[in-house]
Amino acid sequence: MKDEDLFGQALMDYHAGKRYKLKMERDDGYLDEQDMGFYFRGFDRFPEPERKGLRHVKGRVLDLGVGAGRAALYLQEKGHEVVGIDISDKALEVSRLRGVKKLVNMSACDLRFGRDSFDAAIALFNNFGLCGDMDKVGGMLRSLHGIIRDDGVFVAESVHPTDTKKREHLRYHKMNIARGRPPGQVTLRTHYRGHVGGWWDLLMVTPDEMKELCDRTGWRIWRTYRGVPMYVYVLKKA
Repeated sequence: MKDEDLFGQALMDYHAGKRYKLKMERDDGYLDEQDMGFYFRGFDRFPEPERKGLRHVKGRVLDLGVGAGRAALYLQEKGHEVVGIDISDKALEVSRLRGVKKLVNMSACDLRFGRDSFDAAIALFNNFGLCGDMDKVGGMLRSLHGIIRDDGVFVAESVHPTDTKKREHLRYHKMNIARGRPPGQVTLRTHYRGHVGGWWDLLMVTPDEMKELCDRTGWRIWRTYRGVPMYVYVLKKA
């Protein structure tokens, strides 16, 4: 098993009926166990903000971080052409086995599609922040601005990081601010079946930070669907 694709291996194992614990460690020592079944849910079990946001999707769709294909499969069933991208070959294989038709190994931080290639893009769960910090997520938004047609939408989901009362998270936010980072930029690594992956950054944005990113990159927030603690934003070109 390659340490750098532990999440993909966890998806593959779950798809094969093998249930092992996958944990995410934050760089302050906080551990969070992942519910791998979440990535295999049908649309009726999606969080309500996701269901509402996906109603605005039209035409040809780019799925950033396709994972096990839960959103791509739903959109295919609704008649959309979907291109799912991921940097995990194992995740792409699981999506293929589950029926996603068009898959590409590509990073959301290095999008290589032509202008006006899509009518919509989606980045569900925490995939909006996969590029890791405000500048790199801003770069992704600029790329999407050219890739998505002028009347298109981007459905982006993020945890509202400061909407919490947990002391361990509030301490982490203070530590981030002290080192000049946004409160919701987290440094993580994966633990799975005795293996430990490398450290990587994930960005979770507050509503104000989402607006700031949109203002920088030619987008505007058209709709917001609030969950706990997730928000789903439907972005249009400014």
